Amino acid sequence: MTEVPIAIVHEEPRVLDTYALVYAFILLFLVPGSILIGRLPFRTYTFSYVSLVTMPFVLALLLTFLTDSRDRARTVATRVAVLVPIVLLTGVSVLFTSSLLLLPINRFLGPEYRAETTPLAALLLVGLASPLALAMVKRVRGRMSARSVFQGLILLLAMVLVGAVVYVSVWRVGLLGDIARKDIVIYIIGGLVWYGPAFGIAAGVWRRIGLV
Repeated sequence: MTEVPIAIVHEEPRVLDTYALVYAFILLFLVPGSILIGRLPFRTYTFSYVSLVTMPFVLALLLTFLTDSRDRARTVATRVAVLVPIVLLTGVSVLFTSSLLLLPINRFLGPEYRAETTPLAALLLVGLASPLALAMVKRVRGRMSARSVFQGLILLLAMVLVGAVVYVSVWRVGLLGDIARKDIVIYIIGGLVWYGPAFGIAAGVWRRIGLV
């Protein structure tokens, strides 16, 4: 009797799982990036300044695609080379589209409405970061490996950072602006509620499609 080979079904990572990893890596790179940006002159827009602003997002995508599978090195390298540029372009498109959607409420985002909008912004941040907790639970319940432990630590550190920002935003209003320059505050908050989610969802969708 001839044995029929069993096909191995390869399932791509879920959208929110990839989103969580990209988001977590971005947040962790924002911290040293913000410190280094703070050492540069305000709004110089030199090569160093622009590199520090953009590299967290590129590095986050690289590390996510390098650690989210057990595929062969050649496959992973091809995936990185193909998906990183596509995700960056898609993420920028998501950023642009979302900025247009915010135009009708832009007048309510000023400092005069800070008391009313701060709790809402904190809730928004918790919602945007909630996939990190789901991804963390998945790794705790799954089979332990060096890869899952590494990803779990990244997710845990990112959740701690989100918690710290929520605390400062709600109970220590204005503290972040007192200890950091305006461009750094915009950079950090933008990374948490705008840039990170945009690139995270773009990466999640493209990774799930399984193009490479």
